[in-house]
Amino acid sequence: MNIASPEKNAPRSKRFDAIVDSGASLCLFHADIGRAIGLDIEQGEEAETLGAAGATKIFLHDISLYALGGIIATRAGFSDQLPIAGLLGMSGFFENFKIVFDPTELRLELERLYRS
Repeated sequence: MNIASPEKNAPRSKRFDAIVDSGASLCLFHADIGRAIGLDIEQGEEAETLGAAGATKIFLHDISLYALGGIIATRAGFSDQLPIAGLLGMSGFFENFKIVFDPTELRLELERLYRS
């Protein structure tokens, strides 16, 4: 996974792993990844998300998500409190893929959806 700000010629992050999370309403990334692509994290729209550990303050930014099949333009949250690199959620990720969780094989299948 890589991300970048939508600015022309914006730096792209180094490749990193993110968790596909069917319980996440949107894509969330650690603030350090946002800073690495040139975002001023605290200048984003402030919001709050609820997770297993309770409420977390996030800052929303428009980004380009480099995923299977090409670029996805999305609005994602960034937080210093996120304990992992990233979560791929419903808005911005799931809506772009047919996703099959196969617990018998411990496998996840992704198929990119292309809409006109």
